[in-house]
Amino acid sequence: MTTSGLINAFDIAPDSSAQPIAWDKIATQLPVLDSGHYLWVHLDWMADGVHSWLTDIAGIDPTIANSLATRGTRPSVFFYDHGFSMNLRGVNLNAENDPADMISVRFWLSENIIITLRNQSLKAFDDIRSAIAANAAPKSPDDFVLTVAERLAYRVENVVHDLEEDVEALEDDQVAMTEGKTLPLRMRGSDIRNQLSRLRRHLAPQRDALGLFVEQKPSWSDKRFKRRARALADKTIRQVEEFDSLRERLQIVNENLMALETERMNRTMYWLTVIAGLFLPISFVTGLLGINVGGIPAADSPLGFVGVAIILAAIVAFEVWLFKKMRLI
Repeated sequence: MTTSGLINAFDIAPDSSAQPIAWDKIATQLPVLDSGHYLWVHLDWMADGVHSWLTDIAGIDPTIANSLATRGTRPSVFFYDHGFSMNLRGVNLNAENDPADMISVRFWLSENIIITLRNQSLKAFDDIRSAIAANAAPKSPDDFVLTVAERLAYRVENVVHDLEEDVEALEDDQVAMTEGKTLPLRMRGSDIRNQLSRLRRHLAPQRDALGLFVEQKPSWSDKRFKRRARALADKTIRQVEEFDSLRERLQIVNENLMALETERMNRTMYWLTVIAGLFLPISFVTGLLGINVGGIPAADSPLGFVGVAIILAAIVAFEVWLFKKMRLI
C-alpha cells in the first residue's frame, strides 16, 4: 500500500491522549503497543494496495478483507473468533454532494487494533480527530466504534430534521395552492420522496446491523457501552420510522394535489359535455337542412334563414330550461 491509502494512524492511550504514527511505522508491520493502548488506522479503501496491506500486514483473512475494501457493501456486522467487522453508512455532507448519497464506513476490530476505511471524507472522523487533538479520544475500541456510530446517527438526525421542515412547508403550501399550478409542488414532493427512499434504503439494514451488534457482541469492555449501543439502535429505529412517516405525509400531500387536478379536469370535462349537449340538436337540424337534395322547406323563401334561426334559438332556450330543471347547469 502506498502512502496515499493512509489517512491517519494513532496510538491511543487509556487516558484519552494519542500519538500519531507515521506511514513507515506501519508499512511493513504493526507496532507493538503498551498495555491498555489501542491502534487506530484510518484508510481510503479505494487506494492501491489497501487490500494487500489488510491481508499481509494486518493479518486479516482475505474474505474479510474483500468485504472491507470492495464496492457495493450494505450495512452489516459479522463476528469472528478473532474480531468482528462492521459496515455502516453516513450522510454525505461534502460540498456539492447530496446527503442521500450515503458514504460507506467499514470497521475491523481485533483485540487492540481498529481499522476503519472510507472512500470520501466523513464529518464523524473529523470529530474523532478533533477529540484526539483535545486529548479527549475514545478510551477503548468499544468507545471508539460507538462514538463514530453516534456521530453518524447525529448527522442523519439533522438531515431528517431538515426533510421534516421541507415536508411541513409543502403541507402549508398546498393549502393555498390553486388549480392548474400544482406541478411545481408535486415535483418538490417527488424530490423529497426520492431522498427519503435513498436514505431509508441504507438505514433500514443499518438498523438491523446495530440491533445484531447489541445482541450478539460476545463481550463489552464496559456494560455502559452496551447500553449506549442499545440506545443507538433504538435511535436508528426511530429514524427509519420517521422516514416512513414522512413518506406517508408526502403521499397524502400528493393525493390532495392530484385530487385538486382531478376535480379541475372533471369540471372541464363536465362543461365540455354540457356544451356538446347544447349543440347536438342544433347540429342535427343544420346538418339535416344542409343535405343536397330537393324538397328542403323554405329553400326559396327570403325568410327561410330567419325562420331557421328562430327555431334554433327556441331549441337552445328549451335545452337551457331543461338542463336547469335537471340541475345540470
